[in-house]
Amino acid sequence: MRDLDALRMVDRIPRLGWIGEPSPVTPAPRLASALGLDFLGIKRDDLCEPLHGGTKMRKLDYLLAAPPLSTAAAWSAAGGIGSGNVAALVVAAGRLGRRVHAHLFWTDLSSAVIDNLALTASGPASIRFYPSRLELALARPSLFLPLRAHDADGAAIVPLGGTSARGMVGAARAALELCAQVRAGELPAPARVYVALGSGGTAAGLAVGLALGGLGARVVAVAVVERLLASRLRLRALTAGLRAFLARAGVAPVPPAAPIDLVHGHLGRGYGAPTAASLAACDALAAEGIPLEPVYTGKAMAALLAAARARRLGPVLFWHTARREPLPRPEGFCERLPPALSRRLGAHCGGDSR
Repeated sequence: MRDLDALRMVDRIPRLGWIGEPSPVTPAPRLASALGLDFLGIKRDDLCEPLHGGTKMRKLDYLLAAPPLSTAAAWSAAGGIGSGNVAALVVAAGRLGRRVHAHLFWTDLSSAVIDNLALTASGPASIRFYPSRLELALARPSLFLPLRAHDADGAAIVPLGGTSARGMVGAARAALELCAQVRAGELPAPARVYVALGSGGTAAGLAVGLALGGLGARVVAVAVVERLLASRLRLRALTAGLRAFLARAGVAPVPPAAPIDLVHGHLGRGYGAPTAASLAACDALAAEGIPLEPVYTGKAMAALLAAARARRLGPVLFWHTARREPLPRPEGFCERLPPALSRRLGAHCGGDSR
């Protein structure tokens, strides 16, 4: 199937229309030469509009356009204290006149984490804080298991990371966008597309979209969560769910998803914790004028750098999924945080970290 034909069919599925122009691909010839790559391009979803950019907007474009989220007055979502998905959701809520019940667990601190938390706290959101991901999962299992459309407070539940069959259509559409850019000669056809894997929806959506567009590339999904949460079985289930959703929506034929290489070994101490390699990868891209963050895109780039040093990869595309830098940090956001979280933030909220 040609990418334009597939795109026309996908665009019959209701969405908000927030993603208009394709995000650009920035070549990195100096780094490509140093790594022995035929080509290295960065797909700049950090430059997407609106709402500070990032690949999360692609998922929300579809998720928020259909019930139960399109009709609910409030949404409930879980994530780390610096969750980019929750921050994006809060900004979307401000635009659409909704509220967010944000259930947040503790993660390592960084400038990006504080920025996302400040944005969440300063928008139309109420925040509940949990000392760990496990404590949140035990207290609010409905936010982790897709068994109910609404939580105990009556708010519509947003899937973790925005990952559901409908949300993944945004990632599939992004892959079709890339296919069109290749056909237009903006970049050579990549042999591999590197992307960070958290909830798995972006990697699965890209794999389905690349197949729809007829681009013979492999998706290299770099796990930034624990192995239990990043398995081949889960990726197969996600791609199967998306293919079935597209078929029901009239997109046909839907070919098997492009191959996905699942890469472990770059998680470090755990979810949300930077590694020495991810920090070095951020520095390498900063030298090219491209900002990364160390817990998602930094780890994915670290995997790319390690693989390129070990063997020839052919032309490579790196998918930059993070939101745009810098993010505004509103004054006084600590005053809207739960006291336990404010105390734990310590100096970031004018106190001592404990």
